[in-house]
Amino acid sequence: MRLAVCSSKGGVGKTATAANLAAVFGARGRTLAVDADPQDSLGRAFGVITSRQDSLAAVLDLDNDDPIDVGTVIRREVAPGVDLLPAHPSLENVGVALAQHGGLVTSIKRALRPLDSTYDYIVIDTQGNTGNLTLAALAAADSMLTVFTSDPGSAVGVARMTSFLNTHRRFENTSARLLGVACSNWDSTGFAARQVADALAQTNLPILDTKIPCSRRIASAALAKRPVVLGSPNSPVAQAFVALTDELVTAYGQGLAA
Repeated sequence: MRLAVCSSKGGVGKTATAANLAAVFGARGRTLAVDADPQDSLGRAFGVITSRQDSLAAVLDLDNDDPIDVGTVIRREVAPGVDLLPAHPSLENVGVALAQHGGLVTSIKRALRPLDSTYDYIVIDTQGNTGNLTLAALAAADSMLTVFTSDPGSAVGVARMTSFLNTHRRFENTSARLLGVACSNWDSTGFAARQVADALAQTNLPILDTKIPCSRRIASAALAKRPVVLGSPNSPVAQAFVALTDELVTAYGQGLAA
């Protein structure tokens, strides 16, 4: 499975979801967490702060006279069973240069190709938008998870992200399929949360049953630089991430069988 975790806006729990899914997958098989967001939040979720030359930006940089082997910048065992390909803020400018030369869409896919047989799972954290770097991440993926919250605006974001994926499937820029739509920061007592969930339930989108509850443990995990499924494995929010992983695996298997 090569899973891109996407949203059309920031602040919806996308990176926390990607980090925790990677940690759960790491207990089940070799897993690579790929940070394709110049904000490099996924790396920091695992306690990794890197330089430009030790990041995805360097691997993709057209100005490097000698191409950098992706294996040399991967951080090994940032969590049990999990390796990390970190990002760096310079990835934004590298992406602009690649786009000018027509090489951005397939850039991450090309970079990850030597690793195809190394990992059972690849989880890609993306920018919180529908820009070119997000498209490059989708081109490298075979499935997509998009995330919404109790904020009504995030439901619109789900529609935009789904439309973005469908458009680029038609253009054959990606073969990734929508694996599911997940609710993060779920407030079970909030009226707006129920409205958003009810509205999305009326669509034909694959809304996942598991909702990740609001929890201060997620913020604490970010400060501790350790995903909540590792730091507080018995907590309700950690168990929700495990259940979400199970749903994704099931949906992925059903897609392969179809």
